Order: sequence, then structure tokens, then C-alpha cells
Amino acid sequence: MRCLALKLFQSNGVMYKYYSVIFIFLFGALSSIVFNKYWNYTLYVDDQTRHLIVRRPFSIIDFDDHEYFDSNQDAHELIIRETDVHVVSDQDNVEALMSLIAANEMKSMGKGEKALKLIEHGIALAPKNPDLLNGYGELIETLRDDILTADQMYYQALIYSPKHKEALINRKRTQIIVDDLDWQQLKRIDEKRDKMALISDSNMALRRAKKEAYFQHIYHTVGIEGNRMSLSETRSILETRMAIGGRSIAEHNEIIGLEAALKYINATLINRLGNISVDDILEIHKRVMGFVDPLESGVFRQTQVFVGGHVPPGPSHIGTLIENFSLWLNSESTLRLHPVRFAALAHYKLVHIHPFTDGNGRTSRLLMNMILMQAGYPPVIIPKGERHKYYRTLEFANKGDIRPFLRFIAECTERTLNHFLLSTTTEFSTDIPELDYDNIIINES
Repeated sequence: MRCLALKLFQSNGVMYKYYSVIFIFLFGALSSIVFNKYWNYTLYVDDQTRHLIVRRPFSIIDFDDHEYFDSNQDAHELIIRETDVHVVSDQDNVEALMSLIAANEMKSMGKGEKALKLIEHGIALAPKNPDLLNGYGELIETLRDDILTADQMYYQALIYSPKHKEALINRKRTQIIVDDLDWQQLKRIDEKRDKMALISDSNMALRRAKKEAYFQHIYHTVGIEGNRMSLSETRSILETRMAIGGRSIAEHNEIIGLEAALKYINATLINRLGNISVDDILEIHKRVMGFVDPLESGVFRQTQVFVGGHVPPGPSHIGTLIENFSLWLNSESTLRLHPVRFAALAHYKLVHIHPFTDGNGRTSRLLMNMILMQAGYPPVIIPKGERHKYYRTLEFANKGDIRPFLRFIAECTERTLNHFLLSTTTEFSTDIPELDYDNIIINES
């Protein structure tokens, strides 16, 4: 009996050692996998949140001369909105489809440009037809290698027909490429911003560039709204406070008001820690419109307004919408966005609510630039010569695709950074002239 017990004990001991070895091996393998996953995740987070590092705010003035938004909504969720009242007749639909058939025939014959013109004619007749939008995207991608526009067309097709088979296949293919292109652009922007941050504030070339950008910013911002002042006239008003003959009082006051708002942001908001409040937005608007319409400055509108095909919310909803907008501005998920995307989205959301009778665009652009300057970027200059492209991308956003607008603001940001680097770094030996974008040919294709 004792021998049997001894054998069982010895047998159990062997089994125990066997299972212990297996357990240790499995535990080690599992630990290795978990550690590897964690390490890769930390690298990913570091890459994705690199822009969250607190950086020196960008001060533009340092020269010595005299629909309904849910606050918890994900920032990239695209809200589908029907903002136009375009009605397509049966005859237009038939003609549009005939254009698509003819375009496909031209394409098969190798006549790509004729096919493009035919399908563009069809889209003009039936702008919501998913077959036309998808077909146009395929032609643009094939003939012009324009994958950004092609992806936009596939996306538009899916807005109007979410189960469109061809558009789904095309969009799945292009989305990965387009997302990578967008991220690479933001990465370039960050690298240029970091290069600018190395330049001392006392650098004379930087001070001259800031001064020029200051005049440019005011000139183009009021110019987008229709102000006829030239760049030299704008500079003269800001430097001498003398009136310009042949220009209206309102045009003078728009320039003075924008300067007051920009100085307010530079002096109080870009270096301040804490949330962006509703009062901050009201204070910006109060200065934008203070010389143009003192009674309406700094107060929400009390009447309904209409902006092209977009009908902003009624005045009774503005208070709630602005409060929700303020919650969104300061939410954790929003603050983790890339600053350029955050700034562009803030611009779009505010201008979509359209809380003021006038001055919404100027206030939205100033809010956008305040966010950028807080993150160390220079204020973006949106050229008045690109006014059409600016409003067109806003229209795309109203229809549900915010990406063209985000991309446009990123392009303007990178161009502004290029201007500063060209003016201040030793990589470029040539000083650039004052940039009057009105004389630059803009390629809208």
C-alpha cells in the first residue's frame, strides 16, 4: 500500500512539473504578446497625439507701430443636410441619364474629355443622381488621376444612395488613400510649424513677416465679404487712420473693427488658459461689428436670416445651439483633434449656426485663427481670390461632406506657413514681395 501511494505521489509530481512548465511557457508567450501590443499602441498614440504638446502661442501683433449640434457628437460625424430646393424634372432626369450613356460610349472609344463634358452636363441637370456622381468620379480618377475629387464624388453618390454598389466599392478603395494623403498633409504642416517655433521672436525677418501677415489677414478677411479696399489702402487706414476717398464709411469701419477684434484676441485670448466661452465669441463679434453696427454688435440675432440655399436655425434656438457649441469646443474628444481640423470644424459649426445678423463669417474666421494661434500656428490667410472655393467647400459641408472644407483650410495653413518660412529661414535666400493674392491665378479645377 505504501509503495502504491509512493508511486502515485511520484506520478503526481511528474505531472505537476509537466503542467508547471506548460503554464510558465503559455504565461510567457501571453505576456510577450500583451507587451508587444501595448508598445505598438503607445507608439501609435504618440504619433496621433503629437500635436497635443503645449506649444508657444503664435502672436500676430508684436511689432511696435503706432443645423443642431449635439455636444457629445463625434467631431468627424458628417450630418446629412438637405439645404437646397433643387427640383429635377422628369425631362431633366431623362436627359441626364442619356448624357451618362453617351459619356460611357465616349469613354469606351477613348474620348475621355468629351465623356467628362457630357457627364458634367448631366450633373448640372441632376446634381443628386448617384450614377452620374459615381461615373464622374471614375472618369476624374482615370483621366486626371485626381483621387481626392474622385473620392468626393463617390462620397456624394453615397449620400444620395447609401447602398449604391459601384460607389461603395470605389469609396472603399479610395478612402484609405485619401485618408493617408490628408494625414501626410497635416504631418507636413506640423513639421513646418515646429520649424517656425525655433525662430526667435526677436528675429527681425520674423517681425517683418508678422507685420505683413497682419495687413494681409485684415485685407483678405474683409475682402471675402465684399470690401473693395486694396491692400495698400487697407495698410494706409491701419497705419495713418486717414480716410480713403471714394470708399464707403462702412468699408472703413469693417477694417477698423476687424483690427480691434484681432488685437483683442492677441492681447487676451491666445495666452489665456481655460475654456473658450460664449462670452469670448460675443466679445469678438462686438469688436468686429462695433464700428459698423453698434446696436447689433455682440448680441445674438432676433430674426430669421437666409444664406443662399442654407436656412440657419431660428432665433429661438440660437441660445441652446451656442451653449452646445461651447460644450463641444471644450470637450475632451474635441481637444484631442489635430488643431487644424479643430479650428476648421469650429469655423464651420459657428458659421452654420449663423448666430448674428451680420459678421458671422469674420467672427468664425477669427475664432478659427484664435484656435490655431493658441496651438502655435500663424493665423490662416484665406485669399479673397479664392472666395468661390471657400464658399463652395462650405456648401459641400452643408450637404454632408466636411472633408473638402477641412482640406481647404489645411491648404491655406500650409501656404501661410510657407510664406513665413520663406521670409525668415536661411533655407531661402530670396526675400518675397508683399503677396497680393488678387494677382495670382487660382486654379479651381
